Amino acid sequence: MTRLTKASQFRQRCLAAAVSMLIAPSVFALQDLSDETLSETTGEGVALLPENFKMVFQGPNDFSAASSYNKAGAANPEKYDTGFIRIIPVGEDYSKYASVNSADLAKQRTKADIFIYGLALSKSDNDLNKRFSNTGFSWGTSANPWLFRAGTASNIQQFQSANTAGDLGYLALEAPLATVAASDLDNNIKLGFWADAFSRSLGSSNKVDAITGAPVLTDAVNDLLKEQRLRLQVVANGLSINGSQVRFFQTQQSTVPQQNQTLGMATIIRMNTNDDPSALVYENTAANKALLDAKGLRISTQAIDDGTAVTPAIDRSFAPLFDPSEGLYLYSPNINLVLGNIYQPFVVGSEGKNIILEVTRIPNVPSIYKQIYTYYADTDGANTALTAAQKTEYKGSTCNVSVCGTPITLGSGASAVAYQGNNATHSSIAIGSVSRDAATNLLKANTAANSTGVVFRGSGTAVPVNLGSAVIDGVLIQHLKIKTTGL
Repeated sequence: MTRLTKASQFRQRCLAAAVSMLIAPSVFALQDLSDETLSETTGEGVALLPENFKMVFQGPNDFSAASSYNKAGAANPEKYDTGFIRIIPVGEDYSKYASVNSADLAKQRTKADIFIYGLALSKSDNDLNKRFSNTGFSWGTSANPWLFRAGTASNIQQFQSANTAGDLGYLALEAPLATVAASDLDNNIKLGFWADAFSRSLGSSNKVDAITGAPVLTDAVNDLLKEQRLRLQVVANGLSINGSQVRFFQTQQSTVPQQNQTLGMATIIRMNTNDDPSALVYENTAANKALLDAKGLRISTQAIDDGTAVTPAIDRSFAPLFDPSEGLYLYSPNINLVLGNIYQPFVVGSEGKNIILEVTRIPNVPSIYKQIYTYYADTDGANTALTAAQKTEYKGSTCNVSVCGTPITLGSGASAVAYQGNNATHSSIAIGSVSRDAATNLLKANTAANSTGVVFRGSGTAVPVNLGSAVIDGVLIQHLKIKTTGL
């Protein structure tokens, strides 16, 4: 309630400001504002509302030529999807290998060089063989937009009992809230890209061509090899990320140096495609495949035209063309991941030159773990020592496609709109024919022979392999730590 009330007030202020600018006399020139005037100015954030939005990373084009997707009758417009994001290998501290000769270093292919090409967002078109539909989509509404805002969480305690609970300020980037009732604006996004990932020798250079962003040519010729390459394509249809958010804040004091007053995050990543996949069935027919493809994720690796270079960044050649049917198909995936929360931060720290990513350990402090743990009546009911009131002290809950914490209502009376919450502490992953118990919020994979979710398809007339549906429900990260080494 608090979040949406503030957002509504913020939108009203924006509207008032816009109206005042329109009716203001035009004879006044812009003037500098004094420090005193600025000190009286308040703000809560910025609202964003993409409408008719679409994008695709292509190679450099003359504006007059425009995108290949806008050329009438153009064959295979996706072959021009060669604009890329490159994750460049920095590598280890090579001084410790000073005594090792270059030939031995070349055998140790432990560096990764990744090119992500053709990143595309467009309106879903039910086709898992196309990365881009060339049609725009709307992302949120004026009442429920994207928000980049500041906020305050009250009565927060982290890490240890020595910390007293208090207010915690944060910056948040929030996608539009997910509605409780199904909406036409949900599940309307197509995401696509393709990638080349290389295993490179330990002693290879990471120099970058300033014009193309590719490795310097001599290094690329010597070290970017097809035999050491993974090439794949990813396409998702019917995608919604509504309800996702990330909050940034400074953590409280901790006895662990890497966690003490450093950058902390509370993150919910929601990628959902189907509000109710319980009735999905599998049949080896074109009609059934088209129905399933409307809400699915495909990862394919077989190229029917491999291009003229080991990767297009080297010589600006065309992108490869992929087989129209081969790949791993995940139908109606609903993925809701909670990585850290205000009480259990996801921290970004360092130790020397190495980076630490850590979902911090849940401490044995009741005022903290009761905000994270969930009381399960079926398994915890035997604990008669807990009173009914004590059971309600456990505030944790699981995020899935239908529920993600305490519901939020915007408006009143007939204009009220119910939204899903954004304070769940447990994660869930559901693929395919999955049912939900509304009373307990538990997910269950269907066990019928024609249930579907995970399907492998081959090229041409190869018979698909249906592995059925899958669920991972109620996942709580007690402690997770990822640390680089050797930098």
